[in-house]
Amino acid sequence: MLGWLLAALAVLAQGGTATSPGFSCWKRCGSRWFLCSWPPHGPTSDTSYLLTLCYAMPRLCQQFKAGARTTYTLKHHHIYVLTNVTAWVEARWGDHIHRTPNLTLYLNKAVKMDPPPTTMPFTKTGGRLRLQMPRSSCHHGDRPPQREARFRMMGNSSWTQVMCETVMDEDDSVICTLGGDSAFEVQLRHKPSHWSSYWSDWSSSIFIPEEILASPVLSYQLGKLGRDGQRVLRLSWQQAPKEQGDVTYTLRVRMPVCRCAKLAEEDAVVLGGEVMAHNLTLCGAEYEILLTAANAAGPGPARQLRVPAEQSADLSFKDISMDGGTMTAQWEAPSPGFAYCFEQQPLPGAPKQGICVQRDFPAESIHVERVPAPGAWEAPACYRLAVHSWAPVRGWSTFALQHHYASNASLAVPIRINASAGDDAAVLQWSPSPRAACPGALAKYLICHAAEGDNVTYGEADAAASHYTLQNLQPGTAYRVGVWEVTGESEGTCGAWWHFQTKALGAQGAVWKYNLKYLGILLGLPTMAAIYQLSKKRACRLLFPPLPKPMGSKAIQFATGEMNQGQHRPGFVEPSERFSPAELLLKELNPGKELTDTSTWPGTPQPGPGAEELAAACQPGGQKELPFAYRRQEVPSPVGFPLPGSTSCTTHPPSEEEEGEEEGRHELHQPLVPIALLISDKPIIIRDEEG
Repeated sequence: MLGWLLAALAVLAQGGTATSPGFSCWKRCGSRWFLCSWPPHGPTSDTSYLLTLCYAMPRLCQQFKAGARTTYTLKHHHIYVLTNVTAWVEARWGDHIHRTPNLTLYLNKAVKMDPPPTTMPFTKTGGRLRLQMPRSSCHHGDRPPQREARFRMMGNSSWTQVMCETVMDEDDSVICTLGGDSAFEVQLRHKPSHWSSYWSDWSSSIFIPEEILASPVLSYQLGKLGRDGQRVLRLSWQQAPKEQGDVTYTLRVRMPVCRCAKLAEEDAVVLGGEVMAHNLTLCGAEYEILLTAANAAGPGPARQLRVPAEQSADLSFKDISMDGGTMTAQWEAPSPGFAYCFEQQPLPGAPKQGICVQRDFPAESIHVERVPAPGAWEAPACYRLAVHSWAPVRGWSTFALQHHYASNASLAVPIRINASAGDDAAVLQWSPSPRAACPGALAKYLICHAAEGDNVTYGEADAAASHYTLQNLQPGTAYRVGVWEVTGESEGTCGAWWHFQTKALGAQGAVWKYNLKYLGILLGLPTMAAIYQLSKKRACRLLFPPLPKPMGSKAIQFATGEMNQGQHRPGFVEPSERFSPAELLLKELNPGKELTDTSTWPGTPQPGPGAEELAAACQPGGQKELPFAYRRQEVPSPVGFPLPGSTSCTTHPPSEEEEGEEEGRHELHQPLVPIALLISDKPIIIRDEEG
């Protein structure tokens, strides 16, 4: 026993901590009770434990019997807590004795803190987790507690443990490097900085969502400014991914030209993560919209949207006037308000801060704004003038909006006159007015013209026009003309200052007559030549029809029956019959008989004596051959008989095509006389093939 005491005192003299795995003695922060615990040894039912404490000052030891328990509670006033102590535990069962390693402590500093809370705020940027931890009551002195963190990615089972850095401020800020922007599960623990203190238990898990690295994708639709002086801005964005956890959206609305300090608190709107669209009611001023998405890890980058100022609206001032270097604008309030902002913006140019007036005013009240600006109004320029009012119920609305072109220049427009367009028209041309670039400043152009001694005639042109045509003018007449700009403040007067004269009609008419005569000659000659050529060709065809062509004709034609081999062939010069050649060449007709018949036209062939034989041959069943005069000579057949060379007879009437062919054949062949040469017993007939 004395040897063990001397060994313990030697350890205390060296200082430091002699750790013993599983054996500890500590107290809670602010408590006076110490709890010592150790792991079990030996059989559970037969083992007894003895706790021994040996102090450095005074040099003595204390023993406490714990029985079969593995824990023992020490009271504060029964032990020495302001000195170093060496403690150990002996386990006895039967003849066996087991002693734990020595544990050296300074009992008053042997504190074990409670686990860190999980409701503390935190942020995470670039993989660095920053937590706002409340200061513990056990913290004394300048040295902050030590902190550790262990983390793992969602779905992973292995932990990664890191030391955290403590920043001393109003609340202890702890920065732990997690090494990524993904979602993590994190647990924390801490301990006082004294060497005798103990690490607290691990806290409950804190779920750190994925960082928001990109601003929301924002789309919008902007409505027109209504008569109530407001317009609706509809915003929409995409839903955040699930890895980012619970996301909230913050909309901040800012008017750069009218920043009234007391009204800035009304410009922030916080929306839940399930919201993906929102409508904002704006006035006609320029706005800056900031949309920020934030989760437990912190806010992401803001998405900025610039809403341009309204440029045109039916909300005019009652009166705008210039007096030297001072501009006076008069407007009327259609509804009561608590503050208003008057802005005058040069266009183009950087936005200027408006005049914010915070005072109540009733409805239908008249207000006059005077803007002294020595030298600012001397150069011609376009200004956008507007009055915006604020009320708690409706917010911001525009009461008056108008563009004003500040210039002392005359409204008369320099023009160029082109009177050569015609004897009754003239074209006026001018350069675009600078007022046309100022929205709403130039309403239109007024054109007036008059002849000497006549009344003035007026016309109008759009503000974007650069020319105008005067029509229905008198030729050779002197005119006066003028082009004037019409603005919202002007009365629309016009004066005819510029002089011009239209062309005389006489000289121009003679030129036109000469041109028409020359054009008629050029076009008449080719037309007459074409008509002459067409008439000549048609007259030739009618007066001189073409003669038949002997080309391709059949000079010799033999009857089929005569080609039989069994017949007797006469000699080459022996005639087969005795006949007069004149009978074959021409058949005389009785002129008196033809003229006395009134049923036929003169020259129409009539059936001859052989017609009866031909008619009998064409009766059904008749096989009688034609006479020799028709069979041997190919002369035109009589009317009603088949053509030469036909082997059969038909009883149906001829068709229209057959009649046409027959008529053509009579026209071509009737005046011709077949020529027959008898060089054998067969007559040779020469005639046209095309007939």
